[in-house]
Amino acid sequence: MKHLYAVVAAAAMLFAIDASAQLSHGIRFGVVGGFTSTNTHLKEFDYRNVSLFHVGATVKFNLGAGFALQPALTYQVKGTELNAQDPETASLEEIWTNMDARVGYLELPLQIQWGPDLMALRPYAFVEPFFGYGVNFHAEAENSDGAVIDNLKNKWKEAALSHLEYGMGFGGGIEVNHFQISAQWFMNFGGLADENGKVDGHVIGETIMDHLKKKNFQGFKISLAVLF
Repeated sequence: MKHLYAVVAAAAMLFAIDASAQLSHGIRFGVVGGFTSTNTHLKEFDYRNVSLFHVGATVKFNLGAGFALQPALTYQVKGTELNAQDPETASLEEIWTNMDARVGYLELPLQIQWGPDLMALRPYAFVEPFFGYGVNFHAEAENSDGAVIDNLKNKWKEAALSHLEYGMGFGGGIEVNHFQISAQWFMNFGGLADENGKVDGHVIGETIMDHLKKKNFQGFKISLAVLF
């Protein structure tokens, strides 16, 4: 009987070691960062894409059959640069011609991947719902002479800005050994402005409330992840 117990215990230990090895093989931690380009859609203004960045940590869970989940925690900077086509459309006390806005979000994206393992590499497609919370922002308006006429930094209530954002991304990538490179198009479903907020007399705040309530900060990003 003692020999039977020993055999069972040894088998259980081998099973636990094998399960642990499989689990560790199926989970990979890493870091991620890259280039972000965003814009807004405003009929009253010309807009330019803004080249910004994202950086953070990620973990990949291999689920088998080509599927994987890859959540991350990133610091994502989004923004826009606006040029007034017609200063009268802004309806502001002080006329501005250029506005530059930057918002930094802590984002929690969840990438749902599928792609075949081709031994040397793994191409994959993904969808990525994300949720973010704004932690800082800076916006500045200039007149036609280049002089700053309004400046806001981290005054969320004065600008009637919402801290929350959420949306979805779609894209694809290639994984080779410890490296992933991916590209995606993303869009926000929520508005930048707080619908119930009141602007505290700022040129930029009024502009954001009037014009950034709808689709905003959509664009694309290219990411490089290193998995360990």
